[in-house]
Amino acid sequence: MGTASQFRLRVSPGIKKIKSRNWRLSPFFRNLLGLTFLVAVVHGQTKPDVAEILRKVGENYSNARQYRFVVKQTGEEPASIEIAVEKPDKFRFVTDGEVPSGDARYGTVTMVSNGSTAWNYAAGLNQYTRKSTSLPLVDSEPPDVTSDVFVLQAETRFLTRYARLATAADHATLLRQEADCYVIQLKAPLPGFRDDYTWWVDQKRFVVVREDTQPASTRWRPSSAVFSVASINEPLPAGIFQYTPPADAKLVEKFE
Repeated sequence: MGTASQFRLRVSPGIKKIKSRNWRLSPFFRNLLGLTFLVAVVHGQTKPDVAEILRKVGENYSNARQYRFVVKQTGEEPASIEIAVEKPDKFRFVTDGEVPSGDARYGTVTMVSNGSTAWNYAAGLNQYTRKSTSLPLVDSEPPDVTSDVFVLQAETRFLTRYARLATAADHATLLRQEADCYVIQLKAPLPGFRDDYTWWVDQKRFVVVREDTQPASTRWRPSSAVFSVASINEPLPAGIFQYTPPADAKLVEKFE
């Protein structure tokens, strides 16, 4: 048998030369490994649960004690609306769209109640009424439409509707995350809601800041509601439930 020295591996000079160098990755391979790590981290992140998002939205709208929305509607019923409410009977409602028992002559309508007095101003007529909140807000309305009833009607449109739709998690899909919002699609979510809705939900406050509607019927146009202000149970601007009409506005018992 040969000696140990006879069985030593012979290493070529070229390999020796490589081994003697410090091992360094080229910039290309360093970038490639970095990208691979980043992809692994992204894939390891948990996708937001759409049911949990909607649960928080529903809880938020269901438990509203006060709220304020400023919204621009386009499509089927275009309008600009501002509404602020402090339950049970304080509100501010401003719209240039259709109002109950209104007509085109009214123009932008402002309705304000501080809980004891209600003002109703029609810019198109430059007239306003001032009444006790126990009286109907507009003379042509049924006598039971007082300030507290108005607040309940507003709640149906601006709170209850969203709280109900938020229960339809089985009809919901998280489309993407965009800026600071979850973008969620609700397809014909509930009986009586046959349209498809897309919501942009604020990731921190769980309020809807935009809603697009795709009607089920081709007779109706798609619409969009974009909220420049959407706050629930947050502080309201001071004096928002007080109103001072324009100096040249005429005080009337009812609009002429």
